Amino acid sequence: MHTSFSQSIIETLAYFDIFDYPLTREELYRWLWQPGHMSYSAFVTALDTQDQFLSVHGYYMLPGRDVLVQKRAQTVPFVAQKMAIAKKATKKMRWIPFVRAVFLCNTVASGGVSEESDIDVFIIVRKGRMWLTRFLVTFIVGLFGLRRNKRQVANRICLSFYVTDDNLDLSYVALASPDIYLMYWVYQLVPLYDPEAVLDDIHHNNSWIQKYIPHGAREYQLVDQYRTENMPIQKHVKRFFEQVWGGSYGTWLEQQAKGVQQQKMKWNTDSVQEKNNTHVVVSDKMLKFHENDRREKYRDAWQASVSSLSSCI
Repeated sequence: MHTSFSQSIIETLAYFDIFDYPLTREELYRWLWQPGHMSYSAFVTALDTQDQFLSVHGYYMLPGRDVLVQKRAQTVPFVAQKMAIAKKATKKMRWIPFVRAVFLCNTVASGGVSEESDIDVFIIVRKGRMWLTRFLVTFIVGLFGLRRNKRQVANRICLSFYVTDDNLDLSYVALASPDIYLMYWVYQLVPLYDPEAVLDDIHHNNSWIQKYIPHGAREYQLVDQYRTENMPIQKHVKRFFEQVWGGSYGTWLEQQAKGVQQQKMKWNTDSVQEKNNTHVVVSDKMLKFHENDRREKYRDAWQASVSSLSSCI
């Protein structure tokens, strides 16, 4: 157990080191890579035998990386600032018909954020209304000056990932195993608006991740409790439009919105949409626009670091 446990710690810390992010003991337990199922008390006992992994001010990191403790502390105000903006945008999006859930993701959700970072959100849409919903979300968030564009990135909302509620298993867009970034990404989602507990459905549909991160899934409370039962006016307005647009007229609107957006996409000659990868996915069930998808880069850097560390520690 000593050898395999040490290897799990190396692999975990090596991944978070890519983002200059040290971990607390609780975070190290939650994010431990392929340790096999173990209780927290068993983890603490085993961790205390690992003299090569010392805690610095309550944080664990690779040897010689003590500077990360101060760096993490410096990101705290950035996270708070961007969370406030995300909450402001969510207040607008929660009114939009067919939006089932909005999650904070990527750097702000994981804590490895900088002052220049944008704010990524992951949006779950009612099946059959992907294009209409995206059109409305883009319009509303842009109307209030919160949407990221080519000229304004920092502290703007990046609307680059939507899936429908019947397409929550993300394994088909995963890289050749292991897609370590995607796995942690799923478990680092922070619900901003999730009145129907869609996060539980996401974890259930992606249970394949538990093989790699067995302690990763946990219950979250919504940020400021953005629940429809606390917003009766919003609930009734949203339900009204969902009923009106839920039938044939809504299907017609969906096709019109799809045509307009697909035509606009054709004008983007720099897109990697036509390439055989999962960076950009355009379908009625998923819209994913990650032109600069770094998952392969992160995976390769992590594997190289683990290989080097395993022979030294």
